[in-house]
Amino acid sequence: MQHLIITGANGSGKSHLAQQLGAVRPNIPIVSFDAVKLMQNWQQRPRDEIDDALWQIIAQKQWILEGGPSLLPQALLRADGVIWLDPPDYLRALRLLIRPWRNFGTTRPELPPGNADWPLQQYRFAQRSLRSGARVRATIDDALAGADDATVWRCKTQRQIDQAAQTWRAA
Repeated sequence: MQHLIITGANGSGKSHLAQQLGAVRPNIPIVSFDAVKLMQNWQQRPRDEIDDALWQIIAQKQWILEGGPSLLPQALLRADGVIWLDPPDYLRALRLLIRPWRNFGTTRPELPPGNADWPLQQYRFAQRSLRSGARVRATIDDALAGADDATVWRCKTQRQIDQAAQTWRAA
């Protein structure tokens, strides 16, 4: 498997898992979709620029692409595997609560420069994200329904994540 998507809602652990898998297979580049779609100060690039950048990424020989469901329509065309992280909402809420304090005033490694985590801003974002969880799940589920050429792992527990990661490593 040379083309892996890691998707899920905010706070599901996508970036963390991508880094873990990248450490095992360092020859495969890790791409954060947030780094593709964001400019500075949390401003999103125009959609046509995002789409062009994503087409260039998925045309590459190998990749681990992590991000939310908006990357799926294009990236699924080349994906060999998809790990859908779908932890309970309480775990996502805890992660989203801790994240801005762990990265206080700094930009997380998976983001482009100039997108610092500040608690108040991130808590507003977290509230919106947690409220839209059912919609995000439905969007991912609909997109993956047509993923006939990719192996899909829907992971709700750490054990399922570990099993999917082990299967991917061995492939």
